[in-house]
Amino acid sequence: MIRNRKPRRIITPAKNISRRKTRIEKTYTKKKKSKKVTISTKVNIKKSPRVDLKRKPMNYSAVKPIFNGETVYIVGGGPSLNNFDWNKLKNRNTIVINKAFYNLPTSQVMYWTDSRFYTWYKTDIDKFKGLKYTIRRSNYDENVMLLKKGPKHGLSILKDTLAHGNNSGYAAINLAYLLGAKKIILLGFDMGNNTNGKSHFHDGYPTKATSNEVYQKQFIPGFGSLWAALKEKGINVYNACPTSNLKVFPFISIERALALR
Repeated sequence: MIRNRKPRRIITPAKNISRRKTRIEKTYTKKKKSKKVTISTKVNIKKSPRVDLKRKPMNYSAVKPIFNGETVYIVGGGPSLNNFDWNKLKNRNTIVINKAFYNLPTSQVMYWTDSRFYTWYKTDIDKFKGLKYTIRRSNYDENVMLLKKGPKHGLSILKDTLAHGNNSGYAAINLAYLLGAKKIILLGFDMGNNTNGKSHFHDGYPTKATSNEVYQKQFIPGFGSLWAALKEKGINVYNACPTSNLKVFPFISIERALALR
């Protein structure tokens, strides 16, 4: 008996035929190939050296009593000194305030409070032969002597400190005391503008002149405590400007003031 067999169909896969990967296969391949990467966020920061922000210590001067027991004339800038004969102050002990040194270049002492004054007239101030004092810091020549800014009112007896009263005239009186003055004569202390609106006997400064209101409300009231302290020390102060608004000190004529020794 003969068995009938069906012929088998043999399929041989074609060579070099590329087959697309399924979605599952792609995912598996990516997972297999991907590597975990760790990124460090730690940053090494070097500490910068500490900076000392404190102000550089200042070298303050001490006032020497070069006028010990003598009469001293303080020359302000008031208009009452217009047409004044400056030769009358020759061979006298004088302190010039601000631009008064142009009229009295032989003065022994110059004083200013506003540091702008030095900026405006530096060349001429540096040529001044006398002692130069101030209480305001700035980039000064080595010959300028810096004193400490003391109390606003009253009298400083410390050799390196001035009570200032917010104006140069006040501080200059305290300076005269430290310089050893026994009598202090005030010239050009008008403490206000005259009836013609003139603020100084010279041509003023490159800034707006001080108003009468500032003189009355800010400058003049503080002189009372200064005068009281000076009287206790046995120091006499005379105002040689009869038209002055500063009425704390006893008035005296310029002629009589120049006769004092």
